[in-house]
Amino acid sequence: MTGPAAAPSIDSPELALGYAHRRARVFLSWWMGIVFALPGAAQALAESATGQSPENGLVLLGLGLFISGVGWLVTVAPRFTRKPPRPASDFARTEQSIRIAPGVAIGSTAVTLAIVVAFMTLMPRGMSPEVLPVLAMLAAWPLAIGAGLLYSRRLHAQREHLFRRWLARTAAGPETPGPA
Repeated sequence: MTGPAAAPSIDSPELALGYAHRRARVFLSWWMGIVFALPGAAQALAESATGQSPENGLVLLGLGLFISGVGWLVTVAPRFTRKPPRPASDFARTEQSIRIAPGVAIGSTAVTLAIVVAFMTLMPRGMSPEVLPVLAMLAAWPLAIGAGLLYSRRLHAQREHLFRRWLARTAAGPETPGPA
């Protein structure tokens, strides 16, 4: 019969990975709203540039900003916690994600932009003022998703450094002011 597993030491790779996962969840909670807001802004700009009312794009922009704000509020507790992260052990999946994220971000963006350009050039009304705002929105979508993917990759790739910085900050105690 085995007893309970020993708690990992405070400088363990499992805690650093858990910290990276927590930071990525906190980031993605508000970034997913931005994934809607940026294409909405692109659509609104394209609608304005083609002499149309930017209402559709502004609605998507507003919806994205609202979702982002709710995501930020929902993650206030984990964002500012001094509690140690839960240990994580999915190192193989994390390393694979770190390795393939740039290719996925660049590849999906390139494919989407190629599809948008094909629509613009090959479709009979591909350059019409009614279609261009929708194509601008579609072109902006993978840029926002790719940026989020690459930032999450950075959090995981630099997990040990970021975790050490967090440990140094939280070890100072609540009475010591943090960086301004």
